Amino acid sequence: MPDYKIEGATHAQNAFLHDIASKFSVTDAHLGELAHEVHTYLTNGLVSDTEPKGLPSRVSYIKSTISNDIRAAKKQSSMALGLTISTSTHRMKLASIKFDPGAPDIINKQVFHIRDNVDSAATLCEEAAVHVAQFINTHEIKEHVPLGVTIDLPLEEKSKCGGRVAEDSRTCAGFLRNVDIAQGVDAALLRLHLPVRVTATTNCVISSMVAAQHHFPSTSAALILNHGINAAYYEAPQKISKLANAELGASSTRVAINTELARFGENSSVVQPTMWDHRIDRESTNTGFHVFEKLVADKYLGEIVRNLITDFMDAQLIFARDTDVTTFSEPYTFFTSYMSIMEDTSSDLHDVGGLLQAGFNVQASYVDRQIVRALCHIVSMRAAKLVGAAVAGIVKKASEARDDQEPVVVSISGQLTEMNQP
Repeated sequence: MPDYKIEGATHAQNAFLHDIASKFSVTDAHLGELAHEVHTYLTNGLVSDTEPKGLPSRVSYIKSTISNDIRAAKKQSSMALGLTISTSTHRMKLASIKFDPGAPDIINKQVFHIRDNVDSAATLCEEAAVHVAQFINTHEIKEHVPLGVTIDLPLEEKSKCGGRVAEDSRTCAGFLRNVDIAQGVDAALLRLHLPVRVTATTNCVISSMVAAQHHFPSTSAALILNHGINAAYYEAPQKISKLANAELGASSTRVAINTELARFGENSSVVQPTMWDHRIDRESTNTGFHVFEKLVADKYLGEIVRNLITDFMDAQLIFARDTDVTTFSEPYTFFTSYMSIMEDTSSDLHDVGGLLQAGFNVQASYVDRQIVRALCHIVSMRAAKLVGAAVAGIVKKASEARDDQEPVVVSISGQLTEMNQP
């Protein structure tokens, strides 16, 4: 465990900081156990969706050979559209790509916000169609084009075109459960007389894996670290006991699996939340669920740090006694993005002090700044190690599905990684 002792801090401050660091510390042995349990959960998920120590592991019609299909498409002039629906951030992203042999790919992108008053699946699909219309008008797309739809919800895929949002989805509005996204968007496009048809629908983590294959054909797994977390990998159909589709079951080509990694940790004997993690879980809207996600996802890391800071405040071990800490007392006001500012290495931690002043109206001493930076480091280091162990379990599972001994390439994306890019 790193030594977080702060020069100039009182014995009580350093003792409290050491106690927190020890509770968030994870050993190599524990990480090994966690990686093994992730592998076990993935294996059990291929048997049944209801295994107590298993992940849903939803089977997709996307196959590992899709990179070959992409390369074949690039050999002739063609165009395709991609629509990403993010229900967690209330955004839609549209992109077009035009292939022309012998010329660079032409890519256009545009982001749209989803209105706050969307209260039905039909309204969401209609809004998607309106944005598609705006996009093709802006970029003067006249030809008939296929549209691939990506959504941040679990799908029960029944065909190459996609499937319905899973009934047991815990992260979406009730009106979206059991909705066929492809069918809904297609119907809305037809009503607007647009030259666009949905040809595929899948979860965003699988799309991330496919996108990575465009540059690294041997990509076999993907991890997304956003407000929530998820992972996907390619599995051999013969190892999927619960697979009912004869076409996929008879295939010799690996198929994509949406693991729903966010659910890992439920019924776990290895994941060890601290008292602060239990507090976050108790005050959340899905108490008892997505246990692992609450230790590592963008939505929660900043809130864990805020809780640690308020405990320091309650012990009167940080900030001057007459400091107005009203903002610190409000849940989810310490954004995870602030933690990247804590990498400040200036002699007086100028950026850390500036953030506390601008964001919380707190005039922090040098010791206060060091404490806040140390708390961010403690929380982020634990999250990084836990995610690394989970990826190790996924890589092992993806390796077992391959016929060759090539290294497994893992695509890692999401705002939690992007905010820490140099």
